[in-house]
This record gives sequence, C-alpha cells and structure tokens, in this order.
Amino acid sequence: MSIAKISDSDLLTTEEVLDRIKQALLTKSPFSLVRIGDGDNIVLGQYTHLPEDKFLNSYWVKESVGEQSKGVRLPDLDLRDAMLTAIGRADIVGICKNKDEIRVPERYKRKLTNEIFAYYGLRPKQVCHNFANRKMVSFRAFWELLHTYPTLLISRWARKFAHEIRSKYRTLPPQIAGCINFTDYRQVEEVMAKVGNYRFDLTLISAGCSACVLAPRIAEQYGKVAVDFGKSMMFMVKQSDRITPWIPEARNEIR
Repeated sequence: MSIAKISDSDLLTTEEVLDRIKQALLTKSPFSLVRIGDGDNIVLGQYTHLPEDKFLNSYWVKESVGEQSKGVRLPDLDLRDAMLTAIGRADIVGICKNKDEIRVPERYKRKLTNEIFAYYGLRPKQVCHNFANRKMVSFRAFWELLHTYPTLLISRWARKFAHEIRSKYRTLPPQIAGCINFTDYRQVEEVMAKVGNYRFDLTLISAGCSACVLAPRIAEQYGKVAVDFGKSMMFMVKQSDRITPWIPEARNEIR
C-alpha cells in the first residue's frame, strides 16, 4: 500500500513494535527497523525532489557541526541509493505522522516522504511513527530486552550510553555485548566488518542516516535484530526532556 494512504491510526503502536522485536529475538530471526525523518528526506530527495541549492542550504546541512554533525557530506548519491535499498529491505519503517509536531519546516516532513516513496515505488512491509525509538524507552519491556539479550551499541554515544544505563538499571542490568564508535557514513564498511567480532542478539544504532543503511545489512548478514535508535542514546546521556525513560522503581512505570 502507498504510504500516502496510511493514516496516523494505521501506524504500528510502540507496543506493537516492541512485540515484533521481541518475537524476532525469541525466534532468532533477522529483523530490522529503520526510520525516515526530515533529515533522511533531505538526503533521499537529492536532485529528484530537492535541487542542489535547496538541500545544500537547508537548515539540516547548516546545523551539521560539532556534536550536531550528521556524519554525511552532501551531495552523496551513494548514500541516497543505499538508503533506498535499505528501506525496501527493512521489516518496519518509521515515518512521520500526517499531523506531526516535529519542529521543522512542513515541506520536509510526511508529504515529502510520500512523494519520495511514490517516485521510487517504495512500499514498506509495515510502518510505525518515526519516533518509536524515543517512545520505546518509556516501557519496562524495552529494558527487559536489553537485560535478556546481549546488545551491541553502535554510535558516537555508545560508550557514554552504556555507562549511563549500567548505572541507572542496576536492578535490571543490561547485557552490553560491546560498543562500536561511529561518526561518519564512510565508516559503514569498516563497522560492518567489526560487527562480526561480537556475540550479540540485538543491536541499537544511533548513527543518523547511516543507521538506515546499517540496520538491514546487519540483520541480513549476521541474522540479528537491528534497530535504528535515532538520537535516543544522546538524549539518555544528556538527560533530555525529549524522552521519558522508564526507570526501575519509578512510580510512573509502564509495563
């Protein structure tokens, strides 16, 4: 089905996404979740939907400095094409809602995703909200998965995130199989090789647009569960109010 026909109520809930992840882990089945937001739309829309002067002068490119670096250098048609391939292979694709409150210009949100997917004939197997990664940390079920299954972290924030959650979840200790640093799309092949050095069942990837490329490849090549985790690692480390993680013994626990 064309995603243009998918209403907000048709998107998988966060609980349903967690159930799919858990089922894949239980059955040891390859599984990948990728997410398409405003920045991903800008990369995917290069030349077909956004002329060069538009995407090079977009807020997303201009903000790509320091800790906010996107790890990509546009124009990059190789990245665009790799993302298109990944979207077609992913088990679940996160997309913006039709009525989304993301604080970015409207032209970079769901309408552009609809147009890009229609242009390339992309029809995801299943779809959820692209902020599922931020929402799932609010559920005890998510932290139980990290406690039960060896988890590999891939991100520039991986080590700090691992330290943070080891400290906060001592009564439900996460099994961290390892941390792989990732800062730039040009590291994809190097990271794919490093992944083979770890024994894990689940991997969380906070690597911008590159996470979209990595997740399906890791799922297919290594037979694992790979989740595009967005900015959640950074938000946890910085204790951002953009997420509300479940904490053991917290009164507002969500099961």
